[in-house]
Amino acid sequence: MTEGWSQRTENQLSVVGQTLTRAPGAIFDEVYSDLTQRPGQVAQNTLIGGAVGYGATVLMRRAPVIGALVAGTALIAEGLRLTPKISAFLDEAGDANSSADRSLLAQRGAKGIGHEGALFVETLPAAGFGSKLALAAVEKNGLARNISFGIAEKLEFPLRRMLPDEMLFRGPGTKLRTSLMTGEDTIDLIGAARTLPAQKPYSVEYGRMIDPTTGRMSWKLPGTADAVELGVVQKPGQVSIHLHDPGVPQPLVPTVKDWRAVPKDAVGLIKAGDDNLVAYIGLGNEPIAAGSNAHVRAVVLEGKTRQAFLHDYVAKADTQTLSLTNLQPGVRLDFDDALRAFNQTKQFNPWSTLSTIKRADTAGLTSTAAGIDFGVANNSFSSRLARKLNLEDGGPTLIRSTITGIGASALVDGNLRR
Repeated sequence: MTEGWSQRTENQLSVVGQTLTRAPGAIFDEVYSDLTQRPGQVAQNTLIGGAVGYGATVLMRRAPVIGALVAGTALIAEGLRLTPKISAFLDEAGDANSSADRSLLAQRGAKGIGHEGALFVETLPAAGFGSKLALAAVEKNGLARNISFGIAEKLEFPLRRMLPDEMLFRGPGTKLRTSLMTGEDTIDLIGAARTLPAQKPYSVEYGRMIDPTTGRMSWKLPGTADAVELGVVQKPGQVSIHLHDPGVPQPLVPTVKDWRAVPKDAVGLIKAGDDNLVAYIGLGNEPIAAGSNAHVRAVVLEGKTRQAFLHDYVAKADTQTLSLTNLQPGVRLDFDDALRAFNQTKQFNPWSTLSTIKRADTAGLTSTAAGIDFGVANNSFSSRLARKLNLEDGGPTLIRSTITGIGASALVDGNLRR
């Protein structure tokens, strides 16, 4: 029995090796045959690839949770489609005891790979082109932006809220590279800010939740022009962070929604560009009536000018404009001491650290020191490719959606060529 099993394995390895050797030529032959004999089929595959690439990009850009579910479903379906065929092929390969039988079977297997590979080759450029068009349209075309924002607000945001918090803390890019714990009960807020680089150029708000205790952070999720749903309820000791448009008036002022999204006495961060950062203390999710008092507690860091300001006073809430009124000028703080405080903030009582930052010495405000950047260079492969193609932060989206588009195109194509 052992001898029979060994012979089957040897046959299978031989057939698989010959199949893979012949596969590149089979793909080339299939593409050439399609172009010369079935141009209509090639055009159809190209249109499908472009359309799916466009749609996948919109989903990945504005609704990545929905996009991940769609991509996952497509991959599972593709796996269910191919697994029985691969299994049957290997069973047949095990019984191919003669060299002629193995060669014939390898030729047939290579032809099958040629069919699948040709579809990949024919749809890849179209999927990439469709994705690039979507990146441009979804950021610059008003109608496309409104449609994508509607998808995010009506479908994506509710789905995020339905998912278990733990799920959004798992997966690629959710593990902190360096610990944010700077002491037994202190955390590095500047390190937390650097987990979410600013967009260049700005398009929509992005945000994530950071848990310094476990060393994990939630998915980086996009929102709309002025709102974002993290899908995670902030717990004690965690830090939320999201982006604001640096080009609007008062970009570092949290909205009423921002104040309420952070639990009472917990800390949230807002970045407007990579050189402006504010740490604010939440008001909790209690209802706020129009015109009611709201205790503003925040520290603003302006990295380029090396200035820091303390805001600690009572303002009025305007629930219609989602903003606070009666805001007052901040008290000038010692910038270096503010940096120290941000690097060693009490995890469960952040205001006890931020409120004790030294006031600035008005007699010595001038400084020749270089500005501070709260961003971080992203040197991942997708980010480097994005910079080469001038896609900025759309690069990862382009790559993911192109691959998703190709996979989905294969499903749409199904058994058309069988």
